[in-house]
Amino acid sequence: MPDVQGKELEKRSVETTTILTKVKETTEMELLRAIVGKLDAIERRISEIEREIGKEAAGEILGDVDGKIIEFVKKNGKVCAEDLQREFNYKGKNAASARLNRLHSQGLLEKKQAGRRVYYFAK
Repeated sequence: MPDVQGKELEKRSVETTTILTKVKETTEMELLRAIVGKLDAIERRISEIEREIGKEAAGEILGDVDGKIIEFVKKNGKVCAEDLQREFNYKGKNAASARLNRLHSQGLLEKKQAGRRVYYFAK
């Protein structure tokens, strides 16, 4: 009889361990889902703040030329330094590129490189 009781106890111990493991895994998954949800909310809030900062920068800091450049980019969809050089009569591509880069660093334009060219897009 003691042998049967020992096996029964061992079986119940394994079952208990299995149940506890599943509970632990479920709890961990619930915690991870909660963390991911909070991170998503933080990410959305940061994006909203960045948009607001961009609007403020566009409204307060921009001069006439920068405003015209942003309108030109919006009108054309995408612009490279050569396009800006032609449109605004810059002597070289470097000045046009520097102007576009500054607007990008202020958060007002997005940029993507395609080969040797860099294209700027309105946000």
